[in-house]
Amino acid sequence: MTTSPATGALPTHRRLVRLGRAIRRTLLALVIAVVAIVIAGLPVYVFPPQGDPTGADLVYVIGPPQPQRLELAAAIRDTDGHVPLLISVSDSRAGRGDSSFDADAVDECRQAGATCTTPEPFTTAGEARLLTAYIARQPAAETVVITYTPHVARTRYIFAKCYPGDVTVVGVDTPMTPADWAFQYAYQTAAFVKAWITPCP
Repeated sequence: MTTSPATGALPTHRRLVRLGRAIRRTLLALVIAVVAIVIAGLPVYVFPPQGDPTGADLVYVIGPPQPQRLELAAAIRDTDGHVPLLISVSDSRAGRGDSSFDADAVDECRQAGATCTTPEPFTTAGEARLLTAYIARQPAAETVVITYTPHVARTRYIFAKCYPGDVTVVGVDTPMTPADWAFQYAYQTAAFVKAWITPCP
């Protein structure tokens, strides 16, 4: 009794070839998808349109009040004659945020014309709500909101949705690794979806 030598060998070889092709196609599709996502996100997260901060009646630094944001706020205030400064700070004692961004730890909170307070809720939408309450007490026609670059587009969207006035949103660049950018792409996209489906506080 004889058996064909191709009976076991060829099918196994063909399966391996097909598996290799499937893996290559999958990897190529993943690379294409990643490149497409990166390109689509460039005008939203990496190079968002920046507003003109000149002529501000109020400068609002939304959290966390990192040094780069505070430095930009100081430059705008100096240019426009020490306009009022509103800073969104955390309250670590209440379990909301980092103690290094509490009002007690932020030197700018002790400057004349500065108001530091914690939004409720401690989110971008809560910061828009905080601005609404502040403007009701101390009207300002032109508000500049300072955040960081990947957050500019979402900040603009949320404030347009949750704040009755107009704001100019500007972002500061912060050093980020490729892993940081990957996280921001994922986080900001998910947060955009949340902002879209969640009503304003």
